[in-house]
Amino acid sequence: AAMPSEGAAPRRSADPSTLSEPLGPGRARTVHLELDATVDFVGRRLLGHVDYHCTRNSEAPAEGENWELVLDASVNLQISEVHVDGAVLNASQWSRDEARKSEVLGLALRVQLPAGSPNERVIVRVFFETATPGETGEGGCSALQWLSPAQTAGKKFPYMFSQCQAIHARAMLPCQDTCECKATYSACIRCPAELNALMSAVKTVGPELCAEPEWETPEGCGKDWKLHRFEQKVPIPAYLIAIVCANLESRRVGPRTAIWSEPSMVEECAWEFADTEKFVAAGENLCGPYRWGVFDLLVLPPSFPYGGMENPCLTFVTPTLLAKDRSQVHVVAHEVTHSWSGNLVTNETWEHFWLNEGLTVFVELKILRDVYDAEEATLQLANRLKSLSESINQYGKDHNFTKLIPDLSGGGDPDDAFSTVPYIKGMALFCLLEHSVGGEKHFQPFLKAYFEKFGGKTVTSFGMRDFFLEYFGKKAESDPEVAAAMKGPVAALDWDHLFYSTGMPDFLPPCDAAPLREAQALAEKWTAAGGDEAALAVFGTKDVEGWSTQKLTVLLDALLSDTEDGGGSLPAKACERMAQCYGLLNSNCEIQFRFLRLALGAKWAGAQDAAVHLATSQGRMKFTRPIYRALKAYDVTLARATFLKHRGGYHPICSKMVARDLEV
Repeated sequence: AAMPSEGAAPRRSADPSTLSEPLGPGRARTVHLELDATVDFVGRRLLGHVDYHCTRNSEAPAEGENWELVLDASVNLQISEVHVDGAVLNASQWSRDEARKSEVLGLALRVQLPAGSPNERVIVRVFFETATPGETGEGGCSALQWLSPAQTAGKKFPYMFSQCQAIHARAMLPCQDTCECKATYSACIRCPAELNALMSAVKTVGPELCAEPEWETPEGCGKDWKLHRFEQKVPIPAYLIAIVCANLESRRVGPRTAIWSEPSMVEECAWEFADTEKFVAAGENLCGPYRWGVFDLLVLPPSFPYGGMENPCLTFVTPTLLAKDRSQVHVVAHEVTHSWSGNLVTNETWEHFWLNEGLTVFVELKILRDVYDAEEATLQLANRLKSLSESINQYGKDHNFTKLIPDLSGGGDPDDAFSTVPYIKGMALFCLLEHSVGGEKHFQPFLKAYFEKFGGKTVTSFGMRDFFLEYFGKKAESDPEVAAAMKGPVAALDWDHLFYSTGMPDFLPPCDAAPLREAQALAEKWTAAGGDEAALAVFGTKDVEGWSTQKLTVLLDALLSDTEDGGGSLPAKACERMAQCYGLLNSNCEIQFRFLRLALGAKWAGAQDAAVHLATSQGRMKFTRPIYRALKAYDVTLARATFLKHRGGYHPICSKMVARDLEV
């Protein structure tokens, strides 16, 4: 970016998705947060105060201007009182920034700081309260979902959890909600005594009895309240602040891992995720020491909108991973990898999200190869490449969101740009870089050096590129093989094209065809049989005996057309026969998700009820959005009626995206 010209306003942030102002003269940035909050289930709100330990920037404000701390806050986050260094500010000393109000980016909080010198510390306390959702679940805090007892497995107690990525932390508490501001945090959380509280931090105290706040406890709970204290000593961006409050139990499955869930599911969850420590150890081997102390997993209720969320110390995962055969635990390998890529080294802004996700998928596939075998990694790679072409076709191959670095300027919502593009196109670029320098033996030491250099900090695509060139430039001085690579393939890389071109990448990692062959051959047989009854009669259960979920997904992916809406090469009659032969309507979510899109596209009425059930029994957007789109193509009235009836059960992020897909 060009230097600002004389008299131009100073740059206040590198990030188009924040209204906070961590940079430039006369501003301050948060280095540590202390949260003190109460979970009020009756009012469905989180309320309390945050102490921001801030450092004034190194340049004083311009003549006649004040020092300020500027924080992100969503439009509906209520702020009632502000203190600075213990003194209560009057109404003229803090305000909401109405001039820059945005439905997406929020309504920033501006706090006037007393006179002081550059680099001094100052403590600001802000009292806040989150918005309460309406009856349909709409209009509340976009980071929190409040579940009634009926929406939980145990049916007895309510449940609350957060999901802050990308820019929803500002709906839960005022903060500098931009990755360029990493801060440590501590927290003190009060909740009804029957429930447990966990955060993306290490619990230091609790549960211990505490004085009762003046709020009522929810039905099912007695009158007692308990206090839980937490500490996160590694600096993190605000999107990694996470909280859950529910009836939770844990089982230890490794030296640094406990699996948390509602009591009725905890044994099943502990069995499914028994391999977690193997993933953490494999990650350390590839990336360097694990710096977060514990790696716990929380299995959430079905409305959790993502496969997993890499909250430090406590990864959140969807219960759709409970396939009873450990076939979906690759998601855990992915979230483990985020302990380095994303959490330790973080994209500076959401335009560089591919650095978080592409590198994570790249390392995740190596972990799966090392913990299981090359075949597992190959089947996973095939599945990812298919999902990339589906996403790119969904957007259109010239769309801004198919670039590795999309343009998010102008107040765009980073949730809109979320797809498999940053994950898989990003992974493909890291594969290209590895390939260019002569393979893993040269590239793996670079990755460790990258995590070492940028650990605890943020990085942009250009910072990664420059370090890559610098690192291998040095290696080339003593290694003729690397020197040849630097002069040849590396010199030939067109970085602007790699970062900014739309559509499919030019380079895709080679996918070993052998493990895929059997599944693809069976797909060809089904295609050839068409709707011919005699030809369809030949198929039977024995075709797929002993096949893994991964292999069945290769079969179904081969039959699906490359769109997210579904449809493919089988007529309705063949879909009916396939469901009958292979029991696909009773299989796990990954298989049902593919088969139902194939069958709805073929207009097989037998798929309708199962598709409605999959769309409404869970809220993981990977499944929910494409299934609703396939239902829309099958019967738009049914799709919309189903969504409107079940809308209150989805997480606010999922609800927003499906409503957009269905145009309701």
